[in-house]
Amino acid sequence: MRRHKITMVSLVVICIAGSGALFAATAIADDDHGVRRYEREDQHSIPFLESDNEGNETAGQMAAWLLLVANLPVALSLLIKGTNRFAPLRAELKKTLVNFNRIQKKALMWLHYYLNPAILGIALWHWLSSRCKSSALPELGLMVMVIVIALGLLIKFKLCPKFFRKYAYQIHTQPLIFIAIFLVLTVGHMIVD
Repeated sequence: MRRHKITMVSLVVICIAGSGALFAATAIADDDHGVRRYEREDQHSIPFLESDNEGNETAGQMAAWLLLVANLPVALSLLIKGTNRFAPLRAELKKTLVNFNRIQKKALMWLHYYLNPAILGIALWHWLSSRCKSSALPELGLMVMVIVIALGLLIKFKLCPKFFRKYAYQIHTQPLIFIAIFLVLTVGHMIVD
């Protein structure tokens, strides 16, 4: 049964990554062959500020840095757990790491719970004010980010039925999904820039 769940989550990740690769290949192929569907000057449509792109850049930078801060406690916890599991450490050092992990999670996990929804708002503002027609990767990354954050909110505030909570938790905590979001957003922004 557990293998089936891992396979299903892996299938979701592969579909997301495959879609991202398809969109990236299309955008890169258009640029390589000189086929330009949109002029470079008009690739950004800014509905709120037609003359200035500075606010869009600031919103994107804010979202990126806040995403790093919000997910730092989770990354630190995963690093500590992985170190304890796979590194040949003495028992007292492992116990110290477990205690440190408990303390840092108690002190910092509120950042993860409350900053991620705020980041979603900033990321949506960034997307609305600087949509780019040359690549769909940023939209794909944003869509997956919305799903992961929504699942996190459902889990944290117990807003979903109990039978669904386990699956939501498995998807929300899947490291491959986080890696896929990071890669899709990074490659998408590299294509746009």
